[in-house]
Amino acid sequence: MRMNPAETKRLDAPEADASGKEARQKPDAATLYATEAPRLHRFFRRRTACPDEAQDLVQETFTRVIGHDVPTTLRNPSGYLTRIAQNLLRDRAKVARRRSADLHFSYEGDLPSGTDPVHLLEVRNMLDWLEAAMLELPVTTREVFMAHRLEGLTYAEIAGRSGLTIKQVEKAIARALVVLDRALGPR
Repeated sequence: MRMNPAETKRLDAPEADASGKEARQKPDAATLYATEAPRLHRFFRRRTACPDEAQDLVQETFTRVIGHDVPTTLRNPSGYLTRIAQNLLRDRAKVARRRSADLHFSYEGDLPSGTDPVHLLEVRNMLDWLEAAMLELPVTTREVFMAHRLEGLTYAEIAGRSGLTIKQVEKAIARALVVLDRALGPR
């Protein structure tokens, strides 16, 4: 937490009141919250997009004040809270830059969350290429390949069903793989 030395006094340097007596003034958290929370909320509201986020930042500011070793006397509690608020915004901006949150956008369409539209287009293009390449295969080779890859049949089952030998089934699948590999090109 960054603190401005001018905003705080040391514990061993008590304040002197008007009568010359030394007095310590410990800020009461409830009073400080009641007086400063509305101002901090306006501060955050001007700098964030969401009112809920502004309220969360107000809470985080006071959590930092209460959770850390705060000097018992504050010359300027308002300034101290403002400094914490500025540091919170700065920290959130650093995290957002690291995560590139400002580049992300929310899409409420038919796509499931986490689906990349560019990736979907690439997949569609690949499927189109595969379909075109499959249509170029001889009918027997195409049927053997689809029986093995789509239906999950073994070479022996395909041979029994199509009247080919197991060796012919192996060669047909190998030819299909070569043609499809060429059609897809380098990946």
